[in-house]
Amino acid sequence: MIATIELENIEIYAHHGCYEAEQEVGCTYRVDVSLDVECGKAVETDDVKEAVNYVVVYDIVRSQMAIRSHLLEEVVYRISSHIRAAFDEGQLKGGVVKVSKMAPPVGGKMERVSVSMKI
Repeated sequence: MIATIELENIEIYAHHGCYEAEQEVGCTYRVDVSLDVECGKAVETDDVKEAVNYVVVYDIVRSQMAIRSHLLEEVVYRISSHIRAAFDEGQLKGGVVKVSKMAPPVGGKMERVSVSMKI
């Protein structure tokens, strides 16, 4: 039985960017994670040990967002890789990680720029 777990609009203040000012000042980021998971055992047992625990996923996002990077692609890759490594292949069937930089410094008005990557 496949289910989708979604962690939506995780808001984190971080210091990513190509420009020195971005790295120093930082800005708000939003992270969305969607995971396709095998949940048959979890449903049968009602045991979090048999589930893809979204608290673990949140902690991965938080810890990886704390590491400064120049590119959003690198941040998304790190988050995706750590999520993949944290769970058994039988449990985690796939998913998508999306990181959005809110109000990026582009010289004009823009709500966000985002990078998404499949797990």
